[in-house]
Amino acid sequence: MSKKLKNTLFLENEQRVNSLIVKIMWILTPLRLIPTIMKMVGVSPDSDIVATGVNTLILIVLQASVTIYNHRKKQSANTKYFILCIFQFVVLSLSLQSGVEVSLLYLVVPLVTLFYYDLSFTVRISILSYVCMISTLVFRAIHLGTSHYSNMPRIVWIRAYAVGMTIEYTLSTVVILFVARSIQSTMGALDEKEKEAQKAKHEERAKSLNTQFDQQKIITGFANLVETRDTFTGEHIKRTRAYVNLISQRMKDLGIYPDELTAEDQEYITQAASLHDIGKICVPDHILTKAGALTDEEREKMREHSVIGERIIRENLSYLDPKYVDIACKMARHHHERWDGNGYPDGLKGKAIPLCARIMSVADVLDALLSQRSYKMPIALEDALRIMKEASGSQFDPECIKALLECADEIPTLQKIDIPAKKKGEVLEELEVIDEDLGELEALD
Repeated sequence: MSKKLKNTLFLENEQRVNSLIVKIMWILTPLRLIPTIMKMVGVSPDSDIVATGVNTLILIVLQASVTIYNHRKKQSANTKYFILCIFQFVVLSLSLQSGVEVSLLYLVVPLVTLFYYDLSFTVRISILSYVCMISTLVFRAIHLGTSHYSNMPRIVWIRAYAVGMTIEYTLSTVVILFVARSIQSTMGALDEKEKEAQKAKHEERAKSLNTQFDQQKIITGFANLVETRDTFTGEHIKRTRAYVNLISQRMKDLGIYPDELTAEDQEYITQAASLHDIGKICVPDHILTKAGALTDEEREKMREHSVIGERIIRENLSYLDPKYVDIACKMARHHHERWDGNGYPDGLKGKAIPLCARIMSVADVLDALLSQRSYKMPIALEDALRIMKEASGSQFDPECIKALLECADEIPTLQKIDIPAKKKGEVLEELEVIDEDLGELEALD
């Protein structure tokens, strides 16, 4: 299981608490100077100014080192132990101050461990603090003398104070450990909920990718039906899909119709472009492959492919993503509409024509001009762009033509390439990453 996924909530909290304790230690440093000030005003004649100054300097060096260590080793599990040990040393330096007696101060470090939500860590630090407390008591009795019961033998004084402080410390620690256990249990439950949410998110993402891949296979299969009828149409579908992607992406980059052309919309439009001529599978071969101009009757029959295409998509792909189906139907039905309202099948005008169909119309005509047909030869890109620019505002949406002209230098590279509907390897690779994440999340259960 990766460290990234292991107890995410606890690790993030641990780093925040480490930084907080470092700040607290710097705040406590001036307290070392209180006995010196007391001696200067005559309140505490026993304070040693030189010793206090030296000890304070040592503490500043230690705190500086722990600050640097915390900055460089934020991800290390040992950082909190190093910081708390230095913090304990700060407490000890205050408790060993001549002329000052403390008792509750020894509980500060165990109390601080509550913020780590780690019961075992609190237990270890509580034991360490107790050992330090007794050691300090013995040191004070031997080297600093006692301020109370001066007639009491030293060993008796140590025993009496050790027993009393042990009772106080034990009772206080029991309460601290009880609180630590309660906090750890509560935060652990929150962490489990977070991991469950992550797992559900990854599963949903994997399901979405599988659905997307299956959807793309179906789309590709339908598009290939057209290619089996007419090689020209099959290649036309691949190129127009590439042109649609190029134009729509450039429109998105230029901020054209931002409310209608989000990143999701742009991807759906590109995918749906493969089906814009799906209705041609119902057009008779003698019309579809005719080498020459169509008669009026044949032209009307050919025009039916837009309405037929919409019906094929709606009746056969209704179980796919509803938004994708809606875009594909609009592109199939309306890609022969004109900006001035003289197109077919519905004679829509201007922005009444769906944006996806307006983009498809530009890509469709561009490829028709640039490609060889049984009845015509291709024309140069410069001439094709000039013709389309002249038709801007009459046949085409001016904004779509603007985007087309902006990316004209990229068109030649798309004229002869075979654009796959979807790169299976990319989807499978992403699915493998998700499966790994799911495996790690399951290991947390």
